[in-house]
Formats: sequence, structure tokens, C-alpha cells
Amino acid sequence: MLIGPTLPPKNGGKPKKLVVFLHGYGADGANLIDIGGYWSDLLPDAEFISPNGIEDCEMGIGYQWFGLKDFSPFNIRAGLDRVIPSVVQQLKIWLQERNLTPADLALVGFSQGTMVALDVAFQLSGISAIVGYSGAFYPPIAEQIKPPLPSVCLIHGDMDMVVPYLALIEAQRNLQKCGIQPQTHTLHGLGHSIDMDGLKIGGKFLVESLSRTDSVILA
Repeated sequence: MLIGPTLPPKNGGKPKKLVVFLHGYGADGANLIDIGGYWSDLLPDAEFISPNGIEDCEMGIGYQWFGLKDFSPFNIRAGLDRVIPSVVQQLKIWLQERNLTPADLALVGFSQGTMVALDVAFQLSGISAIVGYSGAFYPPIAEQIKPPLPSVCLIHGDMDMVVPYLALIEAQRNLQKCGIQPQTHTLHGLGHSIDMDGLKIGGKFLVESLSRTDSVILA
């Protein structure tokens, strides 16, 4: 079971949308939950959840979704294959508890969290939106994404020395091969972080994406 800080809907009612943050390697849920406070005026009927990663980080601080001491594509793909079913199961539980569907769900990832968010879309059909900051995409080898396809927004600083900016270009190319045409935004002079421009872009994208009405009933 994933746990971490949450923010209830600002309007005080039951959540009509769910935004889940997926943090980066060595961080925790508290690292991103404040973004929910920034976006709450834009999405007053949304609940924000920012869980800690599945594992204690191998570097000795924070959490990880999977180990990254070996940063090879093979290791990353194996890590994703191992953890995604647990993440999907938790998302389904959260949606069912709130009487929501994947069309009411948005995922927001940073760095390793972006890798996880993009991969979740292949096992949980109908997610409304994915916002990925400073991340990468490692396509599943055998799986095809099922419609309705999520709206995807990728935001990356061109001075990122942790996950190189080239990862944005590769992610765009590979998502297009899967039938997804992502929005991409280059933030000039930005390193491995999220700045105010990125927050504004992501918030606007979520407002537009979560207004869609397509719905997939959970199995």
C-alpha cells in the first residue's frame, strides 16, 4: 500500500478529480505535495495525493520506485516491469474509494516518477492526463497502449545534467510510435528541477485535460 501526504479538494466537497504525484529517486511524497496547493485554485474539485515510493532508496535517503545504481535501459525496464502492477493496483483502489474512473485521474511525475507515470498508462486504460517533468520514457517491449489514450505533457530543462535534455526528444519519438502525440516544453537554462514556468504549463494542461468526458470503467 502506498502512503504519503494528501490535499483534499479546495472547494470542500467530495473529489471529482484525482491528481497523483510520483516523486523522483531519493525523494518522498512531501517533495511534491506543495504543487497541489499551487494548483488547487485551478482544480478546486481535485484531491491531490503524493505517495512515497515503493522502496527505501538504495542511496540511504528517501524512497525509490526501483533501483537506479545501474542506469542501463535493461535495468530500468526490468524495474518498471516489477513495480508498475503495484502502482496500478493502488491507483485503482484510490479511484474506487472515491467512485471515480481513470478519466478523472491525472499523474504528475518528476524524474524517475515520470518514467513510472508514462508506464502506468500501458496497464491502466483511460487515464486523462500525464505531466512529466525532467523524465524519460522506456517503452514496454510487448504491450500496446489501449484507447482512450492519455493526454501527455513533457516539460524539461535544457540544462538538465541528471536526466539529459535528449531524453525529452527520445520520449517524444517513442510516444509517437505508440500513437501518443505529446505536448513538449523546453525550459531554457533550467536544470533538473521544476520552476514557476513549468508549474504554470502543467497546471494549465491539467485543467484542459481533466475537462474531457471519456470514461473507462475499472475492471
